[in-house]
Amino acid sequence: MPKRQRNIAIALTCATGLVALSAPLSADVDVIPVAGSEVTSELTGIVEIVNTETRMLTIRTPDGRFQVIHVPAEVQRLDEIKIGNRLTISQTDAVLIDLVKGDEAGAIGVTQETRIDQEATKRPAGTITDTLTLYGRVESIDRDQGTVSIQGAEETIEFDVNDAALLAELEVGDGVVATFIHAVSGQVEFR
Repeated sequence: MPKRQRNIAIALTCATGLVALSAPLSADVDVIPVAGSEVTSELTGIVEIVNTETRMLTIRTPDGRFQVIHVPAEVQRLDEIKIGNRLTISQTDAVLIDLVKGDEAGAIGVTQETRIDQEATKRPAGTITDTLTLYGRVESIDRDQGTVSIQGAEETIEFDVNDAALLAELEVGDGVVATFIHAVSGQVEFR
C-alpha cells in the first residue's frame, strides 16, 4: 500500500472542522498553530468477493495480493457493489496542535464527532470522518529542561518541547488543543 507523508500546517485541509470546534471560544482568544502532520494511503483493487451479510469485501490489488475489507455499517449501497468493480479507498490521518491564548483558553475537555458524507452519484461513494479534539491547559513550564505539563480531561502529562521559541510564548493557563482526524473515503467504478 503506497504511503505519502506530508508534514504540513493542516489549516486548509481541516479549516472547516476546526472552525466548528473552536466556536465556543470567545472573540478574545488567539489561536497559534504549533504543529501539524498528515499521512495518506490509498488502496485500489478489483472486487473479487462481496458478502453483504458479514459486510466484507475482498479485492485483488494490482500486484496480485488479496485484501479483505470490513465495510462499516454507516456505508450504504453495499449491495450495489459487484464482482469486477474497481474499488478505491483513501485513508487520511491528521493531527493539528494549537496553542490557545485568551480569556477562555484554559478550558479542559474532549469532543468527538463522526461525519458521514455520501455522494449522490450513480456509483457508491462517500467519506467517513472521525474527529477527536482534546482540550488541555498548561499547568507548569520548565524552560531550563524544555518541558511543559498539560492538564487534560483525565490526567496531567509532561511533554518535551524542542522549539525554545515556543516555550518563550507559553504561559501557565494557556490552552492546548490537539485535533486528531481520521478520514476514509471510497468510490466504486462500475465495469
